[in-house]
Amino acid sequence: MDSSLDHGTLLGRTTELQSLVDFLDMLNVHNTSMLANVTGEPGIGKSAILDAFAEMARQRGATVLTGRAFRGAAGRPLGVFSDLLEGCHDMPSISGELPEDTHRTIRGLLEQLAADRPLVLVLDDCHAYDPRSLTLLGDLLRKPPDAPVMLVLGYRDRQACTGLRSSIQDRLRALPAMHLEVRQLSEEAVYQLLGEAGTPTWRKQLHQDSGGNPRYLHALLRERSGPDEAAYGPGTNHDDIDFLGEFDGITGLPRQVADAAAVLGDGFDIALIATMLAEPEQTVPAALDSLIARDLVRPAAHGTSFAFRHPVIRRAIYRSLGLSRRIGLHERAEEALRERAATPLQRAPHVQHSIRHGDLEGADLLTGAAVQIMANQPDTATAWLRTALQTLPQQEATRDRRAVVLTALAKSLGISGKLPESLSTMHYALRTIGVGRPDQRAEAVAHIAAVERMLGTHSSTDAVLRAEMAARGDDTTVSTAFLQLEMAHRELVRDDAAASHEWATRALAISRLHGHHALEASCLGLLSKTDCALGNVSGASTRLDVAAAILDGMLDDKLPESLDAAVWIGWSEVLLRRWRDAARHFGRAVDSAVRTSNGLVLPHLLLGHVMALRNRGRLVDAQAAAQHALRLAEQSTSQEQLFIARAMLSWANSHLGGPDKELDAAAEAMARVGDAVVGWQGALAVRMLAEARLMNDDPDGCLELVHLAGGANLQGANATSRATWYELLVRAELDAGRPGAAARWAERSEALTKHVGPSGLSHLATAQVLLATDPTAALPRAQQAVAGIRPTGAAIDELRARIVLGVAMWHRDCPDEALRELRSAKVGLERIGALPLAKRARREQRRLAARGPRLREQSERTTAETVLTRREQQIAELVRDGLTNRRISRTLSISEKTVEMHLTNLFAKLGVVNRAGVAAYVTNSQLAAMAASAG
Repeated sequence: MDSSLDHGTLLGRTTELQSLVDFLDMLNVHNTSMLANVTGEPGIGKSAILDAFAEMARQRGATVLTGRAFRGAAGRPLGVFSDLLEGCHDMPSISGELPEDTHRTIRGLLEQLAADRPLVLVLDDCHAYDPRSLTLLGDLLRKPPDAPVMLVLGYRDRQACTGLRSSIQDRLRALPAMHLEVRQLSEEAVYQLLGEAGTPTWRKQLHQDSGGNPRYLHALLRERSGPDEAAYGPGTNHDDIDFLGEFDGITGLPRQVADAAAVLGDGFDIALIATMLAEPEQTVPAALDSLIARDLVRPAAHGTSFAFRHPVIRRAIYRSLGLSRRIGLHERAEEALRERAATPLQRAPHVQHSIRHGDLEGADLLTGAAVQIMANQPDTATAWLRTALQTLPQQEATRDRRAVVLTALAKSLGISGKLPESLSTMHYALRTIGVGRPDQRAEAVAHIAAVERMLGTHSSTDAVLRAEMAARGDDTTVSTAFLQLEMAHRELVRDDAAASHEWATRALAISRLHGHHALEASCLGLLSKTDCALGNVSGASTRLDVAAAILDGMLDDKLPESLDAAVWIGWSEVLLRRWRDAARHFGRAVDSAVRTSNGLVLPHLLLGHVMALRNRGRLVDAQAAAQHALRLAEQSTSQEQLFIARAMLSWANSHLGGPDKELDAAAEAMARVGDAVVGWQGALAVRMLAEARLMNDDPDGCLELVHLAGGANLQGANATSRATWYELLVRAELDAGRPGAAARWAERSEALTKHVGPSGLSHLATAQVLLATDPTAALPRAQQAVAGIRPTGAAIDELRARIVLGVAMWHRDCPDEALRELRSAKVGLERIGALPLAKRARREQRRLAARGPRLREQSERTTAETVLTRREQQIAELVRDGLTNRRISRTLSISEKTVEMHLTNLFAKLGVVNRAGVAAYVTNSQLAAMAASAG
């Protein structure tokens, strides 16, 4: 491949450029004219490719001439060729009428230019050439120069006239030729162009919406970058100017049709356009032909429907309309659609821009349409509801209407992630709701409670929520079920799983009474979680199966209405260690929430998604999801949300081996204050932060955080969380050189299995302690750990267990199997990017390989035969006392690297794998010495 492509220029276009370069290399071989035909959609990047190729051809020693059409080219006949050959000697005059021998003269001139070295003629935007230029180009194609000339023609295939197509097709058969169709950029290329911007889901959606077209991608980025996207008026941005330029020369009825179509939306039909413009229907197709010829409008798949080439073009036209014209067209569209008996959803965009103050019917239409689209398009719903609210007079007669609009507006704001505004709006709605409307009050109270839960202000509406429940008595409406479910959420935050279970059970009964499947799935998911907390694993599993089946049966367009169900189903799968299902359900829900801009439940979904992705070994995706969560948290006012987001990003970073010290310090500062650590999610964030400290070689820092999770007893933690904590604390104590303390945590983990059944993590905890204290006994537990973890899909934990298994095998005289296991673990960890763990596996692999086979007799020799240097003995005793490498270096006045070197030697001499083994050696040696002395 040509080396110049490495620095060139066009991301994602290396293959196209290389094809042109390879074709250029054939020019000297054929020593005759050759034709390269480059086509593609508008904005796809043809011109950029041709410019880059022209520069590369110059670098390779070719003479390069370039010509391109420009706006208004029809007013300057043959301007392309005048520009192309400007400065060439013997250039004939080609203005005015075209002499018959002009093409022969130009052909001869091109042959002269190609006499000493190859000539590359780059003619871009051929579809826009004036008729005389097309005639001259056709003549050159029919009788090309008899010299090494590479003709490179770039054009939009849909806009090319018949003559141009015919001339090119004839030459493709007669000349050495190539056809290069520039296609859409791949997802990977778009991701590279976007860099670190946004989230993977956002980038994927942008690639999909742009069709991989760089021009549309740039326009969409500008539209979505901030408040300017709503600005109106010509010349709003450079993209609009560029797109509007394609309409140059389109006037009269064709331009009126384009304006009306832009107001109608992304799809329109001939009859509706004719009605809006008060034109005979038979006149509209001819006007459309002008737009279709420019490839500005394209027919739909069937019937008489049409759409702009891309929505960004429609929006550019819409923004260019003056205010009065825009409103007038919306009014006509609304009249035409009303006559058609169109749906409220079809009429709402036009009612929004044409409604008059006091139009109650219009306000009702906007409200109803907004409620329909709220789950999928909350921003649009919010705009319609604001318009409806402004339309309603501040009168007692409209109070009920205003209460309905305010309630819907608060919900749409919440879904959009504008939680403080949502909360204040719903409080206003609650004050506006009249007496005798209990269901509406219940809806408002439940929403306020949910938003406060998201913001971390859980207690301020407790009294209102409980009073509302008391007032409803034995009511069995759906509104009551939502209140009960919110009560269940509240009790779970307070760590009262029994009370939460009771409220969720009552809500489940009502959901089934009314056949409300989304509510039923939410209740079952929450009940499964409370069952886990109460130790009823069998009941949790049964309920979860039913809930997951309901969720999986929902179509994508219905999922936005059931994201709350996805939250609890996903978390129950986490607790039951169904990591594959958890990653799938959280991933689908996050995609839906991002696609529909649902910010109400997205933070909770992202927390679960990060958990599932990490355990599945998708560490880069976990890091990206955590970064997304942090961006959301920084925009919110919730300290709880901010702490959780910082903790999980620290956690993800630590697994990839790239800690962010500033981020870690900020998260730890929030943890020490304690106000941000609220409920089970706060406790989970503490555990993430603790493991991040351990992964960053700070075992004591890890252990310091236990008190924030309920102390040594882990008060309030469910069985699954305790099992994970115990294994983490075993690792921390072993890394700190305290095998006795590690053994006590492993005993707690063992005791836990008597209540909830065997656990792969419990076996792993015990196996690690045995490696430090009685390594020949560790193999069975290591094997049980791998066997127990593998079915759950927890890839990271399984690979960690395989490191332990490999070392245990070596201690049982299975060196070949041990090295294979360690090698497999190392490769697996490297593949998923878990660099710190991969480094540990590699270190064990090298250490065991260097020592050779371990005979059991050697492993059972007394430690008296082991000879340590004086410095090694000093370091071993300090490790036994729990000192870190840094503290040892300061105590002995040596560098940390020297400490690490001595520790490596100690591990090799003593046949141990960590600091805990060193500590155990020192303790056992001293006990043996004391026994000998006593004897």
